[in-house]
Amino acid sequence: MNNKVFLVIDGNSVAHRAFHAMPALTNRKGQAVGAIHGFMLAFLRAAEDFCPDYAAVCFDTKGGTFRDKEFTDYKSQRPPTAPDLIPQLKAIQDILPQIGVAVFAVQGFEADDLIASVIAAAKKEIDEVCFYVLTGDYDSLQLVDERTKAFIINRGIKNAVLYDSAKVKEKFGVLPAQIPALKALAGDASDNIPGAPGIGPKAAVEILDKCASLEKAFAEIEASKDNFCFGASARARKIKNILLQNKDDILKFQKLTTMVSDAPVGAPAEKCALKNFPAPGASAALLGLGLVGIAKRLPRNGVGRNGTLF
Repeated sequence: MNNKVFLVIDGNSVAHRAFHAMPALTNRKGQAVGAIHGFMLAFLRAAEDFCPDYAAVCFDTKGGTFRDKEFTDYKSQRPPTAPDLIPQLKAIQDILPQIGVAVFAVQGFEADDLIASVIAAAKKEIDEVCFYVLTGDYDSLQLVDERTKAFIINRGIKNAVLYDSAKVKEKFGVLPAQIPALKALAGDASDNIPGAPGIGPKAAVEILDKCASLEKAFAEIEASKDNFCFGASARARKIKNILLQNKDDILKFQKLTTMVSDAPVGAPAEKCALKNFPAPGASAALLGLGLVGIAKRLPRNGVGRNGTLF
């Protein structure tokens, strides 16, 4: 029996990348539509490649999350959303339900948290399902396992890279579940996480390779005065002191970079099932924005997932 396929998309990440990758495209009304055009191209390509039985697109909301309260510098280096992108993000969220795709946007949760929560909830509901996460954000690699792969967009959808556990290990030197700990130790410029002073990516990988987790490393440090899983050399003692001196911050950074998987997303199996494709409404919405080429790629007359696209 073939596994069912669940496509989960990081709406903000894909739209932002489309906005910056596409030329300054406007329609006859002078409205900026480059991000919408690029997002829909990425969505259609992913749908054609993966033929999903289920699909969900997750978006950030205003107001921040617990991360902003616990660490005021969290993502503080990022510029505000470009004015031309804001209405396009709303337009994408309006169009998706018209083409039968579920949208998730929950106050107090990042799109990353909603992705993790949709996957966690769907795993409990659906047997024999595999997940593909479409995003430009490497944070999603922490979700990769035997049933979940991440499709990371770099310069464009055609150059996207599919990550399984082996690919994550090959690129970063750690297992997918260790990604938050790696960022906590070595830092993450994209989220403005400074990491532990004196510990770079190489040392962070070595710590996690020898100790498996930050929790185990700290437990062994606190249980032994002279030795822990990293060893007993002079370098090990230096690493031990750095970890001890920065324990609270390191554990906080790990929490900040770990996706929450219990956001209120309801029952994804029913909400996200791709049934008949309501092409007339979708076409009208796209044509209204001047996206004729995208509208022409949609199946006509309510064709279902075994039709032109799905």
